[in-house]
Amino acid sequence: LRPNLKFVFFIATLIVPTRNLINLSTKTNVTILGNNSRTLLQSDMFWFGFFASVGFFATIRNASQATALSLSTNDGGVSRRDLLIGGTAALITTSSPLALPDCVHAAGDNELPIAVLGASGRTGALCVASCLRRGLPVRALTRTGAWPPPKIDLRAVGFDGDATTSNPLLTVGACDVKDADSLASSLLGCRAVIYAASASKAGGNSKDIDADGVIAAGKACLTNKVGRYVVISSGSTTRPNSLGFKFTEMAVAGIMTNKRLGEVGVAEMYANSGKSSFTIIRPGGLDEPKVKTIQGPTALEISQGDVLAGFVNRADVAEVSVEMALSSAPNIQNTAFEVYYKNNVVPVDKKYRKYLDPDNGVVKRLSGNTYEELFRGIKANYDYLGDP
Repeated sequence: LRPNLKFVFFIATLIVPTRNLINLSTKTNVTILGNNSRTLLQSDMFWFGFFASVGFFATIRNASQATALSLSTNDGGVSRRDLLIGGTAALITTSSPLALPDCVHAAGDNELPIAVLGASGRTGALCVASCLRRGLPVRALTRTGAWPPPKIDLRAVGFDGDATTSNPLLTVGACDVKDADSLASSLLGCRAVIYAASASKAGGNSKDIDADGVIAAGKACLTNKVGRYVVISSGSTTRPNSLGFKFTEMAVAGIMTNKRLGEVGVAEMYANSGKSSFTIIRPGGLDEPKVKTIQGPTALEISQGDVLAGFVNRADVAEVSVEMALSSAPNIQNTAFEVYYKNNVVPVDKKYRKYLDPDNGVVKRLSGNTYEELFRGIKANYDYLGDP
């Protein structure tokens, strides 16, 4: 969780003496998960007073935007959200005017670096270290050009080597995602790009970084013929009535709405991108345990639909991001998925509880002993699950 979100959850734990506050439905039915039991609390006036006291309702005054942002209307005049409601999934199939050059840098080209935008952040820095541990050339791109970040322990992803520019695998550069020219020059000659930047006081607001920056970086990837573009987004971006969406939107004004705008913009841009492809990773709640180490694929679960969630360590998010950047598998292209630890999975809203059943027949809960096994069941060209 972000530091300012921690305060909100701290207050919640003072009011409700349970381990984790997991889900608040649109009717203020609160699902609280303890160590091994689940209890349903109903207290409309209590939660109204609590959220009002922390300024919650002021931050969601634009509640009229209470449906997931859909991909733009296709040539036939039918929006992809309309198509989604008629079926089970939003398929990313519309045309795009952006032409792509013939030659594309393949994700498997080991001579070219993976670029990490937002490399000074807590997840981005681990993405860089994860590349170095694998012996991969990596380009750490930060707004100021300073790296490594002094307060981030790179050993969380098993790297304890040289994290300075004396390491021949590492190059460091200044790149402002608000500057199209900076992006174009910084991403030139890369095999893949991981977008790990997000809004901050120093770097820019959520519109600049989580929406416009994500889209601008995608455009630079296509212009520079980068084979893979991996965006680290957030779970529940398509679920504006979920607690995860509302709390995060409260902590950083507009961030979830803007993350969704970034997702949609990238999907539309890549609709006819030829050999280049994107993957949107939607992590669950970013857990900050005392031991910040990789749990690995056996601890993880992946699903698609934006209906299930859980906690996950930044180290594992970094590992999955790098694995996605390296992969050219057809099934992980132009798609989105959620990732979290499988030992404590919850629905993002009470109406999705049925998908907790592994045999629900709609949402697959993927697991595996290796990343290859974990990723095998991912579906390409997928956005989120429509409501029945």
